[in-house]
Amino acid sequence: MKKDKITLALLCSRYDGGVTSVGDLALGLDKERFKVIFIYLTKYGVERNFIKEAGYNVFYLSNMKRIKGFRLSILYRLIRILKEHNVDILHCHAHKPTFYGALAARFAKTPVVLSHVHGLDRNNNFKRKFAYLLLFGNIARIVGVAKSVKEDVLRSNWSLSAEKVTVLENSIDYKRFADAPISKEDAKRILGFPSDAFVFGTVGRLSPNKGQIYLIKSFVKVKQMIPSAKLIFVGEGTLRQALEKDAAKIGLLDSIHFLGRRDDIEEIYKAIDVFVLPSIGSEGMPRVILEAMAAGVPCIGTKIGGTPEVICNNDIGYVVEPGDSEALADAMIKLTKMIPEERQKIIDNARQRIYSHYSHDVVIRKLENIYEAEIAHYY
Repeated sequence: MKKDKITLALLCSRYDGGVTSVGDLALGLDKERFKVIFIYLTKYGVERNFIKEAGYNVFYLSNMKRIKGFRLSILYRLIRILKEHNVDILHCHAHKPTFYGALAARFAKTPVVLSHVHGLDRNNNFKRKFAYLLLFGNIARIVGVAKSVKEDVLRSNWSLSAEKVTVLENSIDYKRFADAPISKEDAKRILGFPSDAFVFGTVGRLSPNKGQIYLIKSFVKVKQMIPSAKLIFVGEGTLRQALEKDAAKIGLLDSIHFLGRRDDIEEIYKAIDVFVLPSIGSEGMPRVILEAMAAGVPCIGTKIGGTPEVICNNDIGYVVEPGDSEALADAMIKLTKMIPEERQKIIDNARQRIYSHYSHDVVIRKLENIYEAEIAHYY
């Protein structure tokens, strides 16, 4: 007998605010079919939760800055919430929520537990492999954000059946980025750039695995070929000071700009002529590539994680080997020198791919099908 309404609980480490595939997909589920609650391991640093303000039930299991070791209090609170709300599906995002979620679901008798894996190398140590081996029996399905993530999960867990791992790609609000109400000239002017500047840009945490140092090295060659070139970094991170020193060392600090964290990301994309994601490791399905392509920006990525799955041929964008500054520079120059009609064709192809494969509307339907397939075993 089919249950009339499914109660779904999303379990995440913390509420980060802003736009995430996790929250946006859940908010877009069929409200006649799904009742959704949100659970976070910690409330630390949260001043305002827009999901709660939208009328959803939100629960926090602790107020710790960092959860070290096993906390029985967190497990107990989670069990209680699952029981009180008669949760049918517990969808856990990342390792620690999966650990607590799979244990709590056993005691609460929650029928379905899903574990969502968002990047590569998430199970590359013995402790995690052993934990997953113990928990696999409580997890109905593992969800990876890209085919490469699925393959990585299977490589890291030899006892896991391939049928138990599903791919659900990251997604974006397509219209938000495609229909940003600002011209390229105005967007550049806001950043203090002349309209004829050719702007390269990247968005993301400033950290070693993002490979930004290779982008700076590439930009040296690009600047020699294209004197009007500018390079912008959007985001914060531990590597910022070192990257600024590198830019100063090569004498290009006047052409390389660090914008920090921005809330006007749609306008930033409009100012960028070519988007570059030079990652060298750990990427699952980088949402910034999806956003930039939807915004109409030609993209260059590296052969890491799900990026080659998105930029699947040269009619959509370019991918190069990670850590290859020369190849990165060549791709940047090639897109710069491309005639407008050729560049526009790449833009149009990329936008169509994002709309048809990675928009929220498409991926929400896939997620609903996963939920329905799993709950069908119990009702």
